[in-house]
Amino acid sequence: MPRLPKLFLPAAALVIGHWSLVIPATQAAPKIAASAPITNFRLPTFNEEGFRHLMLRAAEARVQSPEHIDVTEMELTLFTGLEDEQIESMLAAASASFFPTKLLATGAESVRLERSDLTITGADWSYDHNDKKVVINRDAHVIFRSAIGDILK
Repeated sequence: MPRLPKLFLPAAALVIGHWSLVIPATQAAPKIAASAPITNFRLPTFNEEGFRHLMLRAAEARVQSPEHIDVTEMELTLFTGLEDEQIESMLAAASASFFPTKLLATGAESVRLERSDLTITGADWSYDHNDKKVVINRDAHVIFRSAIGDILK
């Protein structure tokens, strides 16, 4: 019996308006070429236990290679990676580049990170899912919705 795939990557097969191919992480990704953008793009990723840990959604995606996807109207939902599949946070950007093998997203334009306790906006950003790290290089604004204590002393 084959193992459950860790990552779903876009491919050259059109299935009811979506392109998708299941590729176990242990296999090499095939060469992918798409002359037209993929609309209503979805790319879920799962941890070793088979639970979702992120879901990339985009209005449109252009596959540059199996390691590089350019998207518009990106919504990146980050999950706890546990059985309950609780949402930790969400990143939204008008455009971005996503690197599925590295679980890295970057963008030059604005981004918005929403969590239950804060909202962060800015531009020229990157998100590394493995390190759970967001870097905003320009125009960063943070809104806290919880007490921050005495950090300014």
